[in-house]
Amino acid sequence: MRLFLLTYLLLLSAGSIYAQNSNNYLEVNTNTGLNFTCNDPSDLENDQTISGALTVRVRSRNNSCGVYAKISSFIGPPGFSTTTYPIQLDYTSTNSNRANGINTNPITLTTTNQLLFQQLSSNSVFSYYYNLILKAPGYTYPLGHYNFVILFTMTQP
Repeated sequence: MRLFLLTYLLLLSAGSIYAQNSNNYLEVNTNTGLNFTCNDPSDLENDQTISGALTVRVRSRNNSCGVYAKISSFIGPPGFSTTTYPIQLDYTSTNSNRANGINTNPITLTTTNQLLFQQLSSNSVFSYYYNLILKAPGYTYPLGHYNFVILFTMTQP
């Protein structure tokens, strides 16, 4: 039997990454390990989900803001096409009463910013919760290790 080993790692280690000033705040917390391992044929044929993988915390005091995510860098084995990435963010919930335009469908990440949500101005910090999904890679991806870095940005008008 052929052993399939296909590992997806996100280079967000457990912990948090944040940026802030006196008016704006963006923090991304990884709530668990962000590793996918495909070592069985069924792993290549079915989506894998890490439930509760990420929490995005945001505050924008003076203006509304948009929060986006994209693949900012990628490392993979030779032969991998970098036009399609099998990584998705799936919104699950928020505690915000100032949320606007939440994308509630799973978002396939690319190298282009994908809008996650808009937050109306507020003095409070609100949390948005996401699952991380590895779309079934199938048998077209070369065997090896794949590393993706997800970049989160907050913009204001």
